[in-house]
Amino acid sequence: MEERRRSNRKPSGMGGKGTLFAIFSVLIVGMFGSIYSAQNDKPTEVKKEVKAEDMKEKKKPEVTADLEHATPETISSELKKYSEGITGAKVKGKTLIVQYKDSAFWSDNTMVESYALDSIRLIEDLYKNKNFDLFAFERSTVMTDDNGNEELEPVLKSYYTRKTLDQMNLDNFSDMVLVDRERYFQKADGYWIHLGIFRSLKESLSGKINAPINFENMDESRYDMHPDATNDVVEKPESVEKEEPIVAEPVTEESAPDPQPEATYDASTIVNSIYLITQGFDMTSFKISELNDLVQVSDGKVQAPVSSALFELKSMLDPIGKEITTLQQISTPADVKATTQQLAANQTELNRLYAEIQQQFYTIDKQDYSDANKLVNAIKQNFNAMEQLMHPDVSSYTTFFKQNADEQGS
Repeated sequence: MEERRRSNRKPSGMGGKGTLFAIFSVLIVGMFGSIYSAQNDKPTEVKKEVKAEDMKEKKKPEVTADLEHATPETISSELKKYSEGITGAKVKGKTLIVQYKDSAFWSDNTMVESYALDSIRLIEDLYKNKNFDLFAFERSTVMTDDNGNEELEPVLKSYYTRKTLDQMNLDNFSDMVLVDRERYFQKADGYWIHLGIFRSLKESLSGKINAPINFENMDESRYDMHPDATNDVVEKPESVEKEEPIVAEPVTEESAPDPQPEATYDASTIVNSIYLITQGFDMTSFKISELNDLVQVSDGKVQAPVSSALFELKSMLDPIGKEITTLQQISTPADVKATTQQLAANQTELNRLYAEIQQQFYTIDKQDYSDANKLVNAIKQNFNAMEQLMHPDVSSYTTFFKQNADEQGS
């Protein structure tokens, strides 16, 4: 029976090819089996390693810095937690000096831009800490002298006072610095840039920074400057010994009084400051009128630009104040001096009005007001008061300018 069954089977029609196909099938099955075996063994080990690492990361506590509640004793360690790019801080009274670590940058431009953005973002958190009223930031880097010697030197310093920050919307201003880094320096109470760094900056950046008059190192005492001080070096006068009183000789008919020397002034500086002040008045007056016209009431709500639009107005007021301070610090004719004193008083009032308008604009940003008409009237009164202060009596300035501008080649 068995032999019959075999003889009755039909041939496959493949002959020897059937044998080859069988061998080939065995090889294919074996190959896939090996691959499967290898894959089945290796992933098990890798998965265990990944899971182990994941567990380590999950068990590692997350460290966060508490800058708002840090004390003068703990602020340095909290700042190190905040960023690996900070080496620590120094505290002097209510002055906080943050020190950045020397880091590698593509260029000096990148270093300056990074410094500005890092500092303003850090200010946003430090400002909440009432233990400090002045926030300074220092960055050092390795500088190479003409002899090829390298030394770690401070190259960037700046500071903001709480008084300045109180007038600012830090959230908006931080965004503005993100777009235009020079704004950080323009609004700072004081700053210093190493000459070697400043010279290598691209013109689009350096041209917009109000560079200090000279680049001597700004030491820590400079952080206590009053808001109107400039960044140029302050020379302390040497002590002068008391001299014996001079006894006047009796005047006889033969002796004539010595002619009084004619007063000499730095006409070039005076002419330049007068020009910048008067031009600044015209430009600022136009800006005030423009902002005033934009404040309106519509459908019971105040329509006005965002508060950050006021920064442009402040950027016009500050240079005027700087030139007024320059004229206060040098010798000028009596009539020019009197006008300068009046302008200095006006400038104080302008800054007060600006701070009040800024607070009013903040309430508009937040839609936090009860009477739209009342708020708009108050804003317009402040703008009108500023506008009047932009048209002082500067006839003494005009006279001095006409008399000296031609001599100075202006």
